[in-house]
Amino acid sequence: MVAWSVGEALAEGRRALSTHSATAGLDAQLLLAEAIGVRREHLLAHPHDPLVREQQAAFLLGLERLVAGEPLPYVLGWWEFYGRRFGVAPAVLIPRPETELLIDEVLKVPRLRSDGARLLDLGTGSGCLAITLALELPGRRVLATDVSRQALRVARSNAVLHAVQDRVQFLCLDLAAGLELRQAVVLANLPYVSDEEARSLPREPRLALEGGADGLVLLRRLLGHFGRRRPIATTVLLEIGAGQSEDLLEIVAATCSPAHTWLVRDLAGHDRVLGMEF
Repeated sequence: MVAWSVGEALAEGRRALSTHSATAGLDAQLLLAEAIGVRREHLLAHPHDPLVREQQAAFLLGLERLVAGEPLPYVLGWWEFYGRRFGVAPAVLIPRPETELLIDEVLKVPRLRSDGARLLDLGTGSGCLAITLALELPGRRVLATDVSRQALRVARSNAVLHAVQDRVQFLCLDLAAGLELRQAVVLANLPYVSDEEARSLPREPRLALEGGADGLVLLRRLLGHFGRRRPIATTVLLEIGAGQSEDLLEIVAATCSPAHTWLVRDLAGHDRVLGMEF
């Protein structure tokens, strides 16, 4: 194997990924930075540095996985959310930028100024929401649930990574089953993709994507749960899919009748967060 320089490796990465990614250059930079163990900025500042055999081999293996269709975050083993790195694996959904809006909205909730308000994250996946809230709200405890034990293993490792394992409790539960819903702030990024659309995203876990024929199965079930349990002095914030807000408002009105309901749009102008006050 002829040793490459950083610049030559990046050029090869761009070429190999050019027909597989709209961000081939950036993908190659992230992959090479991970293989070498440096920041991406270091690569750009040192294009003539030579790669050792192990670094080049790791980079080439990563390229093969990307060309085969594996998502970049799974190849890297991490992805960024709210300015921090979180470990990811095929058992969990890759964090999306639009989900950061949930954090922004939770941090605005007046109820959090009360010492008695509890934080619940339903369907935590990688734990990025629960852990970010623990980091943004020092001293606060967060309870996070998921039905996938594999996902919870990833989430717990992320809590250790960010040194909040003593303030984030993870439970293997179906949504909010058995949890007290009084004086709480509840957030959830549940599957809201239709089964048909989920089939076009085969590399991510179906359990974290599929929301039934209309994408609303899990959200509908959770809203029904709120209707039966009647939360008291509780704020609920749910991430929703583009184009789902009208149907969900009808479901809310028919099932749980909160005192106040509102929608928050993302940067693309889509209704992205459904808020409810009980």
